[in-house]
Amino acid sequence: MPPAPLVYALPPTSPAWIAAAARQSGLENLMKLTELFTQPDPDFGQAMTALLETFHHSDDSQAPYQRGSFTHQLDQSAMPDTGMSTQDYLARLATLVPGASHLTSPHYMGHMTAPLPAFTAELSRLLVMLNQNPMKMESSRLLSFLEREVLAKLHRLIYRGEDDFYGAQMHAKDAALGVMTSGGTIANVTALWLARNRACGDNLFSLFEQGYRGAVILGSRLMHYSFDKGMDLLGLGARSVWRLDTDEHNRLCLAALEKALVQCKEQKLKVLALVGVAGSTDFGSIDPLPELAAIARREQIHFHVDAAWGGPTLFSPRYQSLLDGIDQADTVTLDGHKQLLVPLGTGMLLCRQPDLMMTVKREAPYAIRASSFDQGRFTLEGTRPANALYLDAAFQLLGRQGYARLIDANYDRARRMAELIDASPAFELMSAPVMNLLSYRCIPPHLQGKVLDAAANDAINAFNVALQKAQRAEGHSFVSRTQRAVSRYGEQPLTLLRAVLLNPLIEERHIRALLDDQLRLGRLVADQLFGQGSSSGEGTV
Repeated sequence: MPPAPLVYALPPTSPAWIAAAARQSGLENLMKLTELFTQPDPDFGQAMTALLETFHHSDDSQAPYQRGSFTHQLDQSAMPDTGMSTQDYLARLATLVPGASHLTSPHYMGHMTAPLPAFTAELSRLLVMLNQNPMKMESSRLLSFLEREVLAKLHRLIYRGEDDFYGAQMHAKDAALGVMTSGGTIANVTALWLARNRACGDNLFSLFEQGYRGAVILGSRLMHYSFDKGMDLLGLGARSVWRLDTDEHNRLCLAALEKALVQCKEQKLKVLALVGVAGSTDFGSIDPLPELAAIARREQIHFHVDAAWGGPTLFSPRYQSLLDGIDQADTVTLDGHKQLLVPLGTGMLLCRQPDLMMTVKREAPYAIRASSFDQGRFTLEGTRPANALYLDAAFQLLGRQGYARLIDANYDRARRMAELIDASPAFELMSAPVMNLLSYRCIPPHLQGKVLDAAANDAINAFNVALQKAQRAEGHSFVSRTQRAVSRYGEQPLTLLRAVLLNPLIEERHIRALLDDQLRLGRLVADQLFGQGSSSGEGTV
């Protein structure tokens, strides 16, 4: 007979017996797993601090963007059978982090993602470990009410209601001043959902019963692509999004809008919403909001303003008049990870009338019941994090004056960068800055000072694509690029460089260094594209 297992030869209360029993029953591994939930690893926290410190003092050149090397580095499709040690995972992280985008670098001016205040790091630790779900009051309790308070502050920023209004509506049961979303896209989709249900309930066939042949939304050609997604999800398709001409200031052309409204009536198309843009992603341009509001009232159309980028301009006494008319919108989108300076995944949709959200109210017997107080009744998303805590911290620690100072400084930086661009023959500014976005292009040396026809613009397009890629590959500085028609060149699509002046750490020296990089790389790119001698010009900044 085989010998009896060790466990039976030991006193049943000794540590050795317990350990042997755990091994024998397969519980030893389980005990190690539970430590991941109950015992924070101080080495892990220290390693995170060190990784971030190193990361914030480097740039993308530490791990240049090369798709082939990135895909080769991450080519394992099978999950490991057993968990690795913390130290081994930290070693893995150390190989991954350098390949992330250095969004906090003052030389990185390419995208609408803000560097975060330092307090966000510790606050995010609290938020993640609390793991609250404000979809339902039972799974977030007080933070559900914090979310309502944060939305009230933003509602007041946009709509400027009185104390009595917010006292009655902030915590009302069957009303909502707005909803939190995972970003501007879901906020815009929710706005379309509200507009559709406001017009015809949740039954599109009722439009046909009213004599319409279909439904559309109207806005400028600079509308965000989330509106195409939203109309597709509503079952109306991309053809239901009418993108209208813009004027010389990249704003929705009112004559084009009036013409479209006549066409809709002639074709028996219901206009579900008129969309105004307050801060286009290409130019930072703002549609004529007061005029759009008046037209929407006249035609009895839902008026939505996408202020994902530009909404926080209202904090600035110097620049808030840019958004005159926004308080007449039925709904407004804001996006926290942009100029509100909070982490990704924090979007908001605000409603002028708190009862509007009732048009999309949904219930579930196991969670969102008819008698509940839950915000999940009104949100497209179900489970979501309590990101209102980030906004609360930013509002309390920065205050209105702090936001105003940041907005003013960033808008001033954009104007200074525009001056530098305008002063150099090597660059062409495509529109005067409205907010803190700039679109411009670099002109190859052999075309500087020349009259530019369609063929020249094609060459400049190819040059700017190659230049932007070269700057990205080098990794010391960065701007993004877009493709748009600009009125001075008619309808020809032009490749434009796009700078976002969002980082409060940017100084003029960083802007000059970025433009110098483009001049230096531009000479190399010109030789590659157009041959020797094409880079003989010497544009300066």
